[in-house]
Amino acid sequence: MRTNLKSLIFISLSIIFQSCSSTKLATEKQVEKYAAFSYDPVPSSISLPVEMKVASLEALLNRQLTGLIYDDNSLDNNGGDNIMVKAWKKENIKLGFENGQFIYRVPLKLWIKAGWKIDQFGLSLSDYRELNAEIALKFHSSVAVNKDWTISTLTVSDGYEWLSTPTLKIGPVELPITFIADMIIKYNTATINKAIDDGLKQSLDLKTTSKQAWVDLQKPMLLSEEYGLWLRVNPKAVSVSPFSGGKGIIKHTTTIQAVTECFTGKQPPSPINQVLPEVTTVKKSSDEFLVNVTSYIGYDYIDSITRSMLVNTSYTFGKKKVTVTGISIYGNESKMIIATDVTGSINGKLYFSGMPMYRASDSCIILKDLQFSVQTKNVLLKSAAWLANSGIEKAISKNMSYPIGPELRETYKMMAESLKKYEFGQGFYLTGTLNGIEVLQPTLMPQGIIAPVSIKGKLAVKLD
Repeated sequence: MRTNLKSLIFISLSIIFQSCSSTKLATEKQVEKYAAFSYDPVPSSISLPVEMKVASLEALLNRQLTGLIYDDNSLDNNGGDNIMVKAWKKENIKLGFENGQFIYRVPLKLWIKAGWKIDQFGLSLSDYRELNAEIALKFHSSVAVNKDWTISTLTVSDGYEWLSTPTLKIGPVELPITFIADMIIKYNTATINKAIDDGLKQSLDLKTTSKQAWVDLQKPMLLSEEYGLWLRVNPKAVSVSPFSGGKGIIKHTTTIQAVTECFTGKQPPSPINQVLPEVTTVKKSSDEFLVNVTSYIGYDYIDSITRSMLVNTSYTFGKKKVTVTGISIYGNESKMIIATDVTGSINGKLYFSGMPMYRASDSCIILKDLQFSVQTKNVLLKSAAWLANSGIEKAISKNMSYPIGPELRETYKMMAESLKKYEFGQGFYLTGTLNGIEVLQPTLMPQGIIAPVSIKGKLAVKLD
């Protein structure tokens, strides 16, 4: 009887012990591996607006063209036309800019000697008179920028107006006024055109300005010494827009297509390409730009936040209970693995996986669709089905968010302040405004999560 009682007590205690003991899990560690990080930053448009005063260009042209500009000192020139002409610049050339073309008015003072001569029957008869007159020649020039950055100009005549009307009657001969004007235009146009074209090419030296900006832009710019915030510009191509203007100002814009990136820490490497590429012409330039910022969140930071939120946290499911005692995080291709040590109704490791995503509402990186890994799920269905279907994934995922908002806002603030007027050499300075942040799909790397960020705005290079 005692033997039977002892056996019964032993069996009862065994059942009670077994019912109170925890299940030992035999899950396998998920492989740690990372896909190659491929990120192709979107190029930006950085405008280089150049403004010139019409008055300054006008002054240059007047220095180019002075004094006597035409001298026909023989009556026998041009097939024996019996006319001599001298032309001086009477007063300053007047320059305007309309509908994308330069407009000129060139006032000239004329001295004319004309007459007639007859040689017949051994007799020579002639009569010559001199007179002074004033005429204004009119021209317009179109300007184009060639691929090699040289300037092409096309200057053509727009006719003339007499400032003082010449009248010339020599005996029976009346010299037509239009003949005089046509002759003046014919033999002065080449000289005046050359002076105008040379002046425009000298004034519009776009290659020198653009090349200096091209080289200087490639040097990393320290926006904040305190935070080690660097801006790097890698120019790719150059385009120009047609000349425009108004109210006495001629405007021209060179646009540099470039990848702009922001870094923290040490000065980023930036090999300088000295060669200015061929230029293309566009009807309209954009001043919209994107600064590509790489936001980096290290696993040590992720681990510390996750541990503070989850370690020693218990989850109860009916009579069952598990407590998280340890956390480690790493990557598996595009998914983040959360390895948790648990004790309680089960003992061992649970492996979860989720896709890192950016949540704009609170500027946090979160894990979307956090689930048990496939192998962990299979083990639980065999030994702890109650946990496999408990919904613990959702409970844990609520605590897994990693704020990057403060870092982004600080970067944004420093950039906005620095770009009000950032001087970077040779009289050039960056000026711009920022108007938004966009965070792209985060990517897992061996050192942590990389979240590409685009800061939008407008940026221009100006010459002081």
